[in-house]
Amino acid sequence: MKKYLLLACLFSCGLSAQAQSCEGGLYLNPEVIRGEGLSQTESAMRDLSDFVRPTGLSVSPVLNIRETQDVLTAIKRPTPPCWIYGNPVVGLASGYRPVAVNMEPIQAAVLLLADLGSVKDGKPVELKSLPPDQQAKLLAKLKSTSCFGIKSGVTTTLVKAEKLCGTVMEVMPQQGLGQSYLPTKAAFYWQADRWVGLITRIQGAQAASLKKLYGTDERVHMAQLFVVPAINPSWGYGLYVRPDVSAEILKKAANQFTSLRTTNAMLLKALDLGSKYGFASPSEVAVQAMKKSLETGS
Repeated sequence: MKKYLLLACLFSCGLSAQAQSCEGGLYLNPEVIRGEGLSQTESAMRDLSDFVRPTGLSVSPVLNIRETQDVLTAIKRPTPPCWIYGNPVVGLASGYRPVAVNMEPIQAAVLLLADLGSVKDGKPVELKSLPPDQQAKLLAKLKSTSCFGIKSGVTTTLVKAEKLCGTVMEVMPQQGLGQSYLPTKAAFYWQADRWVGLITRIQGAQAASLKKLYGTDERVHMAQLFVVPAINPSWGYGLYVRPDVSAEILKKAANQFTSLRTTNAMLLKALDLGSKYGFASPSEVAVQAMKKSLETGS
């Protein structure tokens, strides 16, 4: 009888240990990246947890993260997170499996604050609109220019990988101080004899304006603006799941995201989705290509 009890205990204890091999998830909260306040970040976390819960994945606890190092630290814990929701920089760094990613492409660009021009608060000029010789000179100067970007941001990583800027100074996002702060930081860094770059999505660079910005040099409003795009795009946010999660839960998780059709503005913000989002499970070929695009060599 003792033998059977021992075997039963070992069996049940084994199942218990397996069930507790991971718990909760990590969330690269886009509201933190945007620099929003506590109420917005907490609301986004609740919306994400509610969306993930039906898959069977553990949603207790769900922790906000801000950079890759947060992921690398968490996965080494005795009870690591079961999943990560975030951009491919943090997701692929974990070694977890990308189950569903938003295939709406992200195109990175550098908004370059360059020499003094003749137009106050002029509109950004696309690199491709310049003559070839001017393009070459501008790109050469950019390689010795400092650029500001969000730490562990996908646009920052794409620009670093292509070595567009001489130096990339990464800003750690936090509540009240996110992407929206980068233009201000760049404006204060700029001087008439010192160019500066701002790393963002290409749509943001194309629509940029210096009208409401202040700097140490008031002539910043006369700075010429140029948009220099990165070559390789990235996919968007996605769900990355620990390898030992059951196949049944993986299937439910993939379906939960790939079947999503919603116009709920709060959920779209929580998942960092644009107007043309669409989730898919990337192939191994696509995963390797994305890793290569994000490889900075540093």
